[in-house]
Amino acid sequence: MGSIEALVFALAPKLSSLRSDLYRRMIKLLVAARKTAGLTQAELGKRLGQRQTFVSKFELGERRLDAAEFVAVCRAIDIDPHTVIRAAEK
Repeated sequence: MGSIEALVFALAPKLSSLRSDLYRRMIKLLVAARKTAGLTQAELGKRLGQRQTFVSKFELGERRLDAAEFVAVCRAIDIDPHTVIRAAEK
């Protein structure tokens, strides 16, 4: 195992909990932004070409968004993804 791989492996548990906290804050901000925009889960789902259950599952933490999905959700809500990430990091 190379030195970078060893470092990543050693940090994985620490990054995992940090990522989870950050992810939860990002989702909380997405939910707030959706509500502020006056969108229901069904309306957001329609904008995304998905069902309401897709939105419900990621908002409840039953399903994780990948990076591309996160950006698509932000765009559908009309919020800058970078703004969400920066706010979640504070």
